[in-house]
Amino acid sequence: MAGITRLTVYAADQTHSTFFKACRLAGFDPANVRSIPTGEENNFALEPARLLEAMQADADAGLVPTYVCFTVGTTSSNAVDPVGAVADVAARFKAWVHIDAAYAGSACICPEFRHHIDGVERVDSISMSPHKWLMTCLDCTCLWVRDWHRLTGSLETTPEYLKNDVSDSGIVTDLKDMQVGTGRRFRGLKLWMVMRTYGAAKLQEHIRSDVAMAKMFEGLVRADDRFEVVVPRNFALVCFRIKPHGAMAEEEAEEANRELMERLNKTGKAYLAHTVVGRKFVLRFAVGSSTQEERHVRSAWELIQKTTTEMMMEGSIGEII
Repeated sequence: MAGITRLTVYAADQTHSTFFKACRLAGFDPANVRSIPTGEENNFALEPARLLEAMQADADAGLVPTYVCFTVGTTSSNAVDPVGAVADVAARFKAWVHIDAAYAGSACICPEFRHHIDGVERVDSISMSPHKWLMTCLDCTCLWVRDWHRLTGSLETTPEYLKNDVSDSGIVTDLKDMQVGTGRRFRGLKLWMVMRTYGAAKLQEHIRSDVAMAKMFEGLVRADDRFEVVVPRNFALVCFRIKPHGAMAEEEAEEANRELMERLNKTGKAYLAHTVVGRKFVLRFAVGSSTQEERHVRSAWELIQKTTTEMMMEGSIGEII
């Protein structure tokens, strides 16, 4: 274990916060966790050249680049890290490569979205969460590992009271040896029921319908000069905001958008979440409910427009058009 202080791990600054929590739990030195900066010029996706620079600098300093986590569909903006290019960089250092496709992985049941994971055959593991976008109740996350012996070798426990002939024979895989806990819920049954109930065609229809509605919402935002789409839409998430005009400072734009979000959420008719990307306070409109229809999206947009107009008339946000 003495060598663990030399191990370094990498992810984009848009990676889900659980990455950093997992690194702490695994015992990595916080000083060796690298958060690679992303930018608007690359739609906040991980830049392979920056990753290579960071990994090479660590290797030159005597550290050991060990693990790279990249994302297909980041939480903040749905950015997609380039799978193949990142895998190529990691391969130079023989680092473990994991894809977090918790949300957008579900979209890959549709052939037209599979290009987002081009190069997936070169990764070591990938996870996706059907409870996010595939009609499955919380919680259900799928993990695929190329070499499952890496898990069992690290997590295997064989106390006398758990020994049995079937396990010893290798006929079965003991899930206790592929996770931290000894027992687990039968989460797979949830997904099996969804797949059997809807079938591939209906699940694909669900994904495509959500994407189409999000695309429509994006068009409505772009058609109103008071707003801007901050990041080009991927999948079914639209990141937008009231656009600052004239002498309106960024701080004032944040205040206006925050107030708009709070007013909308208080109505109980729509719910928007926010994030900050590129130092901009951004509103997030996600389509994904199993009962959501186009009329709901249009109604939400009309509410957004109406509330914005009211704020302007009250002088809450000043002149922005």
